[in-house]
Amino acid sequence: MIKIDEELKTFGEENNVPISKTDTLSFLCNEINKNNYREILEIGTAIGYGSITMAENTKLNHIDTVEIDEDRFLLAKSNIKKHNLENKINVIKCDAMDFLKTNKKKYDFIYLDGAKGQYINYLPYLLNSLNSGGEIVADNLYFHGMVTGEIPVSKGCRAMIKGLKKYIEAITTDITLDSTILPIGDGLGVTRKK
Repeated sequence: MIKIDEELKTFGEENNVPISKTDTLSFLCNEINKNNYREILEIGTAIGYGSITMAENTKLNHIDTVEIDEDRFLLAKSNIKKHNLENKINVIKCDAMDFLKTNKKKYDFIYLDGAKGQYINYLPYLLNSLNSGGEIVADNLYFHGMVTGEIPVSKGCRAMIKGLKKYIEAITTDITLDSTILPIGDGLGVTRKK
């Protein structure tokens, strides 16, 4: 069982901050530990809950985490400082696409939990940022049942759902990738380069 910050979790839930589900975080931590991943990239910091949980439950060396929202960025920095993890977690205030287009660093593991409709556009850059043998885990691929058809797609979500479906198609049909969609949390896409 992973150690989580219950106070942060409650804050996220009560303030409608999109934080990762506990079973999702357990899966991430297990993958990082099992594969001995050391350098991590997270797209979508929010309040720092995910990166803090990964840093406290694995043997990783470093996480770069990207957040565009000013308030969440500042809150994440504050939460990371409270956990004394500034030496392990670097919060970058930036648009994810801008970061990915200019990034020169390679990562062992990428947790994708940013703008859902942009996943398909991020994909080539994510793959370029991934070390050989590395892994991308994309969250919310079911998007509350709208992608799978269990719930009708609401009008404001149509473009995003279309983008998520394109991402799923891309990772599952590209012969250079080995991808699986897992029914964990809100649907996790696990992708490795062959």
